[in-house]
Amino acid sequence: MNPQVKRMKKVLIIFGSLERGGAQLRTLDVSRALHQRNPVQFAFCNLSRHPGDFSEEIEKIGSTIYHIPIRSPRFLWKLSRLFHEKQYDVVDSHANLFSGMILTLAKMHKVPLSIANLRNSSDKSGGLSSNSLFIWLMRTLIRRTANHVVAVSRSALDDAFPPAWQSSVDCRVIYNGLTPSSFQGAVDRRGLREEFGWPFNSQIVINVARFTQQKNHRTIVETTRLVHENFGNIRLLLVGDGELYNEITGLINLYGLQDICVMPGVRKDIPRLLLASDVFFFPSLWEGLPGALLESLAAGLPVVASDIPPIKEIAEYFPFSISMAPPYDAEKHAEHILTALDISADRASLQANFARTPFVLENAIKAYSTLYGLTDVADE
Repeated sequence: MNPQVKRMKKVLIIFGSLERGGAQLRTLDVSRALHQRNPVQFAFCNLSRHPGDFSEEIEKIGSTIYHIPIRSPRFLWKLSRLFHEKQYDVVDSHANLFSGMILTLAKMHKVPLSIANLRNSSDKSGGLSSNSLFIWLMRTLIRRTANHVVAVSRSALDDAFPPAWQSSVDCRVIYNGLTPSSFQGAVDRRGLREEFGWPFNSQIVINVARFTQQKNHRTIVETTRLVHENFGNIRLLLVGDGELYNEITGLINLYGLQDICVMPGVRKDIPRLLLASDVFFFPSLWEGLPGALLESLAAGLPVVASDIPPIKEIAEYFPFSISMAPPYDAEKHAEHILTALDISADRASLQANFARTPFVLENAIKAYSTLYGLTDVADE
């Protein structure tokens, strides 16, 4: 009998946007590892009109990117054509509840394995995603068409697909994962402070996030103003870009904080920035499972954050590393930052603890390998 010959399995991953964000970064990490270890070919579909930041990195793992804007009048036709022509084995849709529509098309084209991947919680701010009829319809379609519903946290799963809907479909949580060693290394405290023209004894509070409503930058600036009144050595490093960048710049100028705040845009040396900072501040209004917060914990930073469910979920594994308060409570956040700055954190112990949590990349790689059926890919 001839030995079984492994064949290439084809997986299509669909994102609402391929802008640089935690969900996209973590998915790319997992896809890269799976591509190296298994006979699998990944393709990515971008539902935004913007091309995104990941083209080169996606192409490095032999993947193709398809741009099919969801607002295009030909969206359904183009996506149906893609399913028909490419004959994917797996469609993994990271479009939150709109995955109901996407997976309905996948089922029509007889895709063997369909996955609804829930990457964020609801923003509760209105719009299409808050329309009760739309929510009911998408949940119904997901329940009818998805082989699996995967969420990045328990809170994201229960928010988008409540327990009452979970009984008739396989639902599971697969946490985002990091490689802890990527956030352990030489600490360039002097170099970072010289880069921004800050005194060597400056204490840096850092945030890494897109400038959007969700990330609550106004509270970050207001909290910094309060801390600065009591602690003159504080400096604020806001890493990222986005639609509210100019608005936050104006707020910093209004408060007269321009000499202690730097907004360097998108950076590719995030581990270096985190390792050389003193506190990570993350008062988000809603999240799925914040990758930037996990990165800061991997770097051994004390964290001051909002008390939203996914952060509480992470805090279960880091009981002494995260101080939480309501998202808009600038006074309590300021108190927590001052306390964190006053205590000399044992960074090595915090880093070592991260490796013992579920948020290690290898756990996510194994979970997705099983989910995609890559451990049993063979032709008879």
